[in-house]
Order: sequence, then C-alpha cells, then structure tokens
Amino acid sequence: MPTIEVEVRGEMPPDSAEYARTMVLAVARHARESVLSARVRLTQGRDPKAERSVVARATMDVNGRPARARVAAETTHEAIDLLRNRLDYRLARLEHWRLWPGSMSADPYEQRPGQPKP
Repeated sequence: MPTIEVEVRGEMPPDSAEYARTMVLAVARHARESVLSARVRLTQGRDPKAERSVVARATMDVNGRPARARVAAETTHEAIDLLRNRLDYRLARLEHWRLWPGSMSADPYEQRPGQPKP
C-alpha cells in the first residue's frame, strides 16, 4: 500500500483529508504499475463564496514516474471526486506511453520493442 500524504489549507469539512486519502488509494489500487507514494493538497480559496474556490492537487509516484493532476470545484468533495477522475486519466496515459514503441520514457536510452538500436 502506498503512503499517501494529505495537506489541507483553509476551512475544509472535517472528513475531507480522509475522503481524499480514500479516493487516491482507490486509484492506486487499480493502477497497473506500482504506486509508491502520493501527495494531495486541498486548498480553500480566500473567498469561499467565489465560484470554484476549492483547489485539489495530487502527485503520484508511479514506479518512479510522476502522475500529476489539478482541479478546481465549488465544494471539497466535488474537487476530490474530480481529482480522482483526473488521476485515473493520467494513469491511463502513463500506461499508454509505456506500451507503445516510440513513446516518451523517463530514460531516453531505454530500448523498446521494435526500435532500432542507437
């Protein structure tokens, strides 16, 4: 199980940190690669009555590669739900790039199937 650090800034519902941890853990559990750790930051804007004043950010360490997401919403739970969806998308993109030859890689000299040797 990955370590998930949650930071809360501003006035948030008391269960928001635990809800964020639960949602990010759900994303990590169905990831195809190992999620080593995750960091979530929930921020309430200065004016809570402003439109989309809650910002949620997350960075996941997926087997050494970062998966980042940022969303804004009107409520804390809405922001966390949107963040979960965005992280799902980011993990799918990482999987896509890992599987297809010629895709981006953390190691530019990594040999991929179907590529000529440099």
